[in-house]
Formats: sequence, C-alpha cells, structure tokens
Amino acid sequence: MSHERFYSRVNGPTLHQFDHVRWLDEVTPRHLAGGGDPRHVTEYLLASGWSNHSVPGYPHVLLESPDQQLHLTLEPQLDEHDAWWRIHPAEDRAWSAQFGGHTPVEIIAGFTDALNSTAPRPEETDLWRLAASRGWAMQLASRERAALSPDETAYLSRVSSLVETPIWRWTVQVSIPLPDGRHRWIWNASIDEAAPPAALTGFVAALTDPEPLLRDEGQTPGLTFGFLDAHRSLVTPEQHRLRHLQRLKNAQRHGPLEQAPATPPPPQGPPRHRKRR
Repeated sequence: MSHERFYSRVNGPTLHQFDHVRWLDEVTPRHLAGGGDPRHVTEYLLASGWSNHSVPGYPHVLLESPDQQLHLTLEPQLDEHDAWWRIHPAEDRAWSAQFGGHTPVEIIAGFTDALNSTAPRPEETDLWRLAASRGWAMQLASRERAALSPDETAYLSRVSSLVETPIWRWTVQVSIPLPDGRHRWIWNASIDEAAPPAALTGFVAALTDPEPLLRDEGQTPGLTFGFLDAHRSLVTPEQHRLRHLQRLKNAQRHGPLEQAPATPPPPQGPPRHRKRR
C-alpha cells in the first residue's frame, strides 16, 4: 500500500523522505531534544528479527522478540507524561521498562538495542562512575543514590519499593524550572534493576552521553524553549537517512548483540550559526 500521496509524518522527516527537510540541528542537552522518530527503535528491532503484531487501524505498535520472550508496546497516550513505551517479558513480567512520550528515541534505543546481549551485570558503582565521568553531579539521600545532569534538568536515581523485600529500579525525571519555583515535567522513565544488564547499561550510557542529537524543525517540544542549545548540523538530511539505513543493515547482519560501527564525522564546512531555543 502506497503512503507517499498522503501528507503524513510516516513520509518523513529524515528516515525515508528527505526532500521535505532543508537542514538538521544538533541539539543539547539530549534529554530535552524531544522524542524524535520512533522508527529509530522499532525498525532496528524489526531488522533484528522481531515480529510485528500491531493491529491495523489502531494507533499502536506491538513487537515480539525472535524467541517470543520479550514484548515491546508503543501506545501514545492522551497525557504525554504517561508511559508510551513499555518493554517487559512476555510471560512472567519479572521486570519492566517504561518511557514517557518525550523520551528521545536514541536514549530508548540504548536500552532496546542491547536487550539480547549476554554481557555480565554491571556493578552499580560502575554506572554511577559513568554518569560522573560525563559531568553528572552525584547525590545521596538516605539509602538512595542519584545523579543530576550538568544543566540540572534530568535526575537519575536508584530507588526501592516500600515492601519487605524491596524491588530496586532506576528512574529518570526530566523537568524544567518555572518562574514561580515549581517545575514542569517533560518525561519520566523507569527500569527495574532485574532488566537485562546490558540494556540497563546501554540506557544509562545513552542518557548521559554529552553528544547532541539531530532534530529537524518541529521535533523539539515547545515546553523546552529557552533550555536548548542548537546549531545547524553539517550532517545533511540525506546523510542522516543513509546512516539509519546502514544501522538497519548492521542489525540484519549481526542481530541486536552488536552495535553499529561509528559513522565517520562529516567533513568540515562553513562556521556554524548558534541559536538558543
């Protein structure tokens, strides 16, 4: 079925059709860059052998891992702060991971790309050390540890449920300050510590990565205006599309256990024009 005649986001902005986008911006901090294109996550999993069980006519995505042990659900909610993305085992629900609608897909992919990895469980201190090495400020409250992003809008914490045998989970709360001293929530995430170790590590690594994310006009949430730094990228929309296609080829070739090789940086061009959003 052809969709190219329709005025729809499925035709862009950069993963398939690039004529509609004149340029891309490099946006920091990445946790405020907006959700982006969900196909960065879903098409990679499909290329890795996941199966699609979505119901035609209903606005959701249902994916199942090749061994039928894991489920991913993407269901947009009326409230953008609710969990849009949910990943968990298909049967016992021994753990779950949930991400709000404005969670950048590149950060979610840090988790989902590594779901089938057999890497050993990381030490908790190693994850905090990773965040600290990237400028996140360590904090300690009672038994719970936390880290605050350099711009102080993202809060990573490890918390426990209030039961006799506590269940530990990693949570992220992203918010921006308001003039009256309150905060406006942008997105939340929650990952049970029982989730696959490499996936948890991949999420923390993607969250704290200082590298900018690529976005075109309209992809960053208006709520973050004034808190983003953006400048014109030397990466063209066509180059961005080709990178995505290469990412899918790597997934088909190696499966989800291996990460795509780093793309060489683009050649140096004219001076960049900075702007503040």
